[in-house]
This record gives sequence, structure tokens and C-alpha cells, in this order.
Amino acid sequence: MAQPEALERTRQDYDEVAELYDDMVRRGDIVTDTLCAAMVDAFAGLVRAGGPTKPVVDAGCGPGQWTDHLDRAGIETHGVDLSPAMIAIARRRRSDLSFEVGSMLDLHASDRSVAGVLAGFSLIHTPPHMVPDVLDEFARVIEPGGPLLVGVQITDDAGAEGWIPYDHKASPAYLWSLDALSELLRAHDFSELGRMRISAPAPGKPHAGYLLARHSANSSEPAQSGRGSL
Repeated sequence: MAQPEALERTRQDYDEVAELYDDMVRRGDIVTDTLCAAMVDAFAGLVRAGGPTKPVVDAGCGPGQWTDHLDRAGIETHGVDLSPAMIAIARRRRSDLSFEVGSMLDLHASDRSVAGVLAGFSLIHTPPHMVPDVLDEFARVIEPGGPLLVGVQITDDAGAEGWIPYDHKASPAYLWSLDALSELLRAHDFSELGRMRISAPAPGKPHAGYLLARHSANSSEPAQSGRGSL
């Protein structure tokens, strides 16, 4: 389907910086990376506890570092990203894993067909008015009781809207209040299980934050989508 202009901008911007971004990811920051890994491992633990008979989706997988991490943790994972250049890097590094160019607005998965979704710092480039549509898609594909892990850059000064624009080096982005994002998740049948706040890696950089949530086991039956399974 045709992508909204904002998503096309994100696609183009990350295609241009894909190799530099991959290099930055590989160099990383020991404190940030360790804490991020702890949240991803908690997500993986919940997936295993539910009986991992279905794959999970790494939505906005970039060069595939967390897809790789989850696979090494024994979780079957399918990576999706807007940027063809990012997907090319992910496939180059792990040609044995499943990666697809695609959008969080349409994950090409059947209703309730995945065990969980990881959205690690990928929602930040989605215009806030479109985030509810993304969460609808997550709620559609995740099986009842399945986990959702969302990572975002955060702010304590979001105001009534719950977010503010952020001058991200790669592409236009938004900082979120974790409280506002948690409330939005709740409106889409996700209940918060826990959160983490990570100090900024350098002066002038925003803090990072994670919300770990669970899809309601009592959510209503989804409309028939007719979309194919992973």
C-alpha cells in the first residue's frame, strides 16, 4: 500500500545513513546496551513462558541486532523495517533469519499469529497521530496474553499531548512521556507490566525508556483481515 509522506521520509533518511547507523549500533554504549538487553531478555522470557509456538516480530528492526539477539535466546523472530538498506544489512549479517521490507502499519501477519512484538526505538519516527494505528496493528497480530516491548526516547516535559518533536540526527522524531505512552497502550488493550528509564548516554542527548506490556487475554475478536501469515 502507499506509504504516508512521513514514513517515506523515514525510509529515505535511513537508507542514506544505514551503514553509519549500523556502525554506531555495533560500537554501542556499554551501559545503554546492557540495560536495553535486560528489557529485551525480559520480553523473551515472557514469550517463552507463554509457549513459543509462534514467532515474534521485531518491528522496525534496523540492521537486525535485536532480531539476532532474540534468535540466540531461542526465540523465532521475523524482522521488519521500512528501509531496504537496513534490511540488506540485516540479511548480510544473518542470512539465515527472516527479514522483510515493510511497515508497522501493515505487518503482513494474520490475526493473533505472533507471540509478541518488539518495537525498539522504531515508534519515535511515527507521527503521534499515526501511533494509534500502529498499536491497532500490534494488537491485531499479537495473540492474547502476548507481550509488547516498546522503546522510545523520553521527556519529562511533554505537556498535555504526551510528546514533543525531537531533532533526531537521522530523521524527524518525537520524544514521549512514558506515562502518556502507557495510557495509549492501555487504550489499545495492552496492560503495562513494567518500565525502565535509562540515563542519557551523553550531555544533550535524551533519556531512553522502555514499556513492557501484555496484550489483554480478554480482548474482543479481531475483524477478519484476510492478510497472510508469517
